[in-house]
Amino acid sequence: MTNKVRGESERDGISLIELAEKFPDEESARLWLASIIWSKGRFCPKCNSKSMHECSHAKIPYRCRNCRRYFSIQTGTVMSGSPIPLLKWVYAIFLDLTSLKGVTSMKLHRDLDISQNSAWFMQQRIREAFTVRGKDTMLSGTVEVDETFIGG
Repeated sequence: MTNKVRGESERDGISLIELAEKFPDEESARLWLASIIWSKGRFCPKCNSKSMHECSHAKIPYRCRNCRRYFSIQTGTVMSGSPIPLLKWVYAIFLDLTSLKGVTSMKLHRDLDISQNSAWFMQQRIREAFTVRGKDTMLSGTVEVDETFIGG
């Protein structure tokens, strides 16, 4: 019995045009990331407190009432400390996830109109986000790797 592996043309997902329609501006990217990171409500990434207030600062708009630290949607994520706009992070993650063989920092540099050093920095952070941490990292069962069926 042979197992058929789905080809590149059969993959599901959204197109680049659909991505552009879903994220027309920085605010839409911020709201989407907030819905993922803070799906159970906004909390301080330092002390996990839900007691906070909004500040007038544009880049770091929240302050925890318990630990008195300022934070934003980027704090405690791979985007932490990055001056790169969230919209460019969304596009970089999309390009990285939809490319079968990965994206080079030169491609990100050209596609996102950022420096090659910034593109390399983003790539390292995105790859860090997808690393598996913990004891049980072994794969088991049927595993598809690079469009190849491996196993009995």
